[in-house]
Amino acid sequence: KYESLNKFLSDTIEKELKAFYFKAFRRRSKNLETLDLIKECYLDQIDLFNNYLEQLLKSFKEKRSKSLLIEDLTKFKNFEGCNKKIMKFVVSEIQKIDDSVNFDSDETKYLFEFDD
Repeated sequence: KYESLNKFLSDTIEKELKAFYFKAFRRRSKNLETLDLIKECYLDQIDLFNNYLEQLLKSFKEKRSKSLLIEDLTKFKNFEGCNKKIMKFVVSEIQKIDDSVNFDSDETKYLFEFDD
């Protein structure tokens, strides 16, 4: 597991990405090969999410740059499998670092807009 990420956040990422990939592959036959492919996809994506978020949170703790944070979150939003639930938990972690960061503004509301 990822030590510097909150367990609830990392568990949420894992659960959401598993659901995303099972849904993405639902039209394919349910054989061992497909299940292995799904597992490979979500495990790679879980690693990507966790590594990226560890860096994002570390960078924000050190620099406290809101513009860099928004830029990093915008990149993260476009990761395959990212969704509103994951983004809300990420924002919650950011606000634990600095509760003055406001995500209710017009400039950041797009971070929570996803195609379902």
